[in-house]
Amino acid sequence: MFEIGHISHPGRKRLLNEDTYDLDAASGLAVVVDGMGGPDAGDIASAFVRDQVRKGLQQGDSPSEALRNAGQALRIQRPQQGSQPSGASAIAALLSEGSLQLAWVGTCRAIFSDGRQYRNIVSDAETRGLLKSGTANAIQALGVTATDKLCISEARIALKRGESVLFCTDGMLEAFSGPELEAGLCDSRLSAQESVELLLMQALRGEANNNMTALLLRLS
Repeated sequence: MFEIGHISHPGRKRLLNEDTYDLDAASGLAVVVDGMGGPDAGDIASAFVRDQVRKGLQQGDSPSEALRNAGQALRIQRPQQGSQPSGASAIAALLSEGSLQLAWVGTCRAIFSDGRQYRNIVSDAETRGLLKSGTANAIQALGVTATDKLCISEARIALKRGESVLFCTDGMLEAFSGPELEAGLCDSRLSAQESVELLLMQALRGEANNNMTALLLRLS
């Protein structure tokens, strides 16, 4: 059984929240999306990608297939025009009996915690030394990057009881330090929801310039 914590906030400087997320515990799917493009662009793109990824996962796509197909659908739905194209970073996951299959593109990230310490989840290609850490997603965005140029990172994790994975947008990660992240993820006294609320409160003590979203799954 997974314990779930989730939260999203526009930050202290922006009126519009272009982040979005979806979670279906019954289907074992989770999606976090960070839109880009400003009003009437980023929020629409993120919602579109969220819905397309969810649909793909429910139809049997792998997380990477769901992201790729969502990016292609967004390029068709909203042709890029002008100097502010609309697009999205995203992370998608499928959960089954403690096994987590995930894929991500752009600036969204996944962080693993065993309850004592945490680490960034890197792609299978990075683990095998086939790709320099972080290079796959540096300038990638669904709806903006051509489908055949997308480099989607993938990973599989077998979770044990008490271990957790945090999915978050880059605005969340930029807003707090390593010790604050460790305090939020590695305190066994906190529920999953309390953990993400603590992280958000810590983030809001700083500048919190960007939208911030976090989704925490803990195997209980």
